[in-house]
Amino acid sequence: MKFSFVGAAAALAAVAVLAGCGGKQQFVVQGAVSNLNNNGLVLLNAGEQLTVPSGATSFAFSKQISYGSDYNITIQKQPDHMTCSVSAGTGSAGYNVAIQALVTCSQNTYNLGGQYSGVTPAADGTARTVTLINGSTGGTAVLSSGTSATSLTPSGEFLLSSAVPDGQAYGVTVVPPANGLTCTIANGTGVMHDANVSNLVVTCQ
Repeated sequence: MKFSFVGAAAALAAVAVLAGCGGKQQFVVQGAVSNLNNNGLVLLNAGEQLTVPSGATSFAFSKQISYGSDYNITIQKQPDHMTCSVSAGTGSAGYNVAIQALVTCSQNTYNLGGQYSGVTPAADGTARTVTLINGSTGGTAVLSSGTSATSLTPSGEFLLSSAVPDGQAYGVTVVPPANGLTCTIANGTGVMHDANVSNLVVTCQ
């Protein structure tokens, strides 16, 4: 007799508990958690709330549900500075041997940008560009003067190509050379906090 199949089936069936003699199987509403780095996450199923702490890799509601009962795991409250989503969180108990939802979280990100001025064409009228880079995330922005023959854009607004996660430091610098221009950046360093940053000021001459 082969025991490998029997052992595997028994291990899977262990997640369902018999409510009593003649009763329906009971199932734990549970799942895995990925990348939860902050506190504040609250899950909801059938009116029951469950607080999941930072660093948790799994969760399980205290109330079990009977065979055939529906479950619908949702986010009641997002964790601090993060956004989470639930996959495989809806179904009917018994459709699978065990209920295994997945809660995946990621740090909120915000845009980084500002205003520039003094990006002028070269003496012969050709366009000049200035490239900015955020050293922490690698996001870039290219400021172009335009040309005297078309449209000039010596000043305007810019946005770095990569958003910055909440709580992460940023540091924006000019990538040399700046095509004959000398540029300075005000407010180019800081830490991202729950809102877009648009106060960087690039001044070139």
